Amino acid sequence: MTKPRKASEWLLALKDNPADQRLRDAFSVWYNQKPEHATSWLKAVQAYKLMGEVPAEFSQEWQSEMSKDRPTVTTASSVPPFKKRKKWIATVAAAACLVLAVFATTHQTPDGDYTTAQGEIRDIVLSDGSHVHLASRSRLNVRYSDGFRDIELLEGQAFFDVTRHPDRPFRVQTGQALVSVLGTAFDIDTSADHVSVAVKEGTVSVQPTVNSKAPQILKKGDAIDVAEDGTFARFTTSSDYIAAWRDGRFIVNDRPASEVVAALKRYYNGVVILHGDKLKDHKITGMYLLSKPDVALKAVAQTIGAEVYQITPWMLVISAG
Repeated sequence: MTKPRKASEWLLALKDNPADQRLRDAFSVWYNQKPEHATSWLKAVQAYKLMGEVPAEFSQEWQSEMSKDRPTVTTASSVPPFKKRKKWIATVAAAACLVLAVFATTHQTPDGDYTTAQGEIRDIVLSDGSHVHLASRSRLNVRYSDGFRDIELLEGQAFFDVTRHPDRPFRVQTGQALVSVLGTAFDIDTSADHVSVAVKEGTVSVQPTVNSKAPQILKKGDAIDVAEDGTFARFTTSSDYIAAWRDGRFIVNDRPASEVVAALKRYYNGVVILHGDKLKDHKITGMYLLSKPDVALKAVAQTIGAEVYQITPWMLVISAG
């Protein structure tokens, strides 16, 4: 069977093979790769729902949840007309039925040498004595040889405290960049379209993967965002803020709201859907408790004047206009 590439193809494949765990895992990866995938998925599900093609597998539970009052955090200027808002909620609810059918009981983190589940933070000691703190919903592979210590961060976020070994550089490969060190402490946060590296101690070399630009050398307090096309932006941050998630705190300073939400989603036990473009533009500064990701997500929404819909206990929708 050819691997689906579009939302409509995924929907048909999942309907035809509902018990195929590999297909569900592959769909999970595709769905989380880009915000555009989530948007196209919602549209595809709604279209099939209107045609009577998608069974409402959780219809009783959804009717019960939708009948309850829902807290809304918003500003007056961002509230759509009542009829439009009601129609939009119904659209999201219908689409979410199938989303939850796929994710609620079957969503699992794909394989890796080391993985973490939702809400889990794992401390790993490698064979050379280096420490890796793996954040929620993250995974990596380890490939050590005589000449190099190679790590592949496949998904999520990790903090590395590297044992110095001049003859064996420590390298971390992500989708957008190769990070090389001898001995230092730094944080790497990956997403579908960029990777962020922040240095807590020592010196780090960051080489964008898709072009031949000279490596960027980062020292204590330096950070960099590398996009899919190899472009990057450098900035500085307090070393005290770097990897504060290891202590259950998520601290951000003037970062895009979409980036903040993406990080908090890893700790939320359910599905978070973003609606609108405002999240991409608004910058956020604040501290959030990872033990209460639902509260943190609603606080972010309130900061940018967005609406929050708690559609079910497992689904949160943030509408940012």
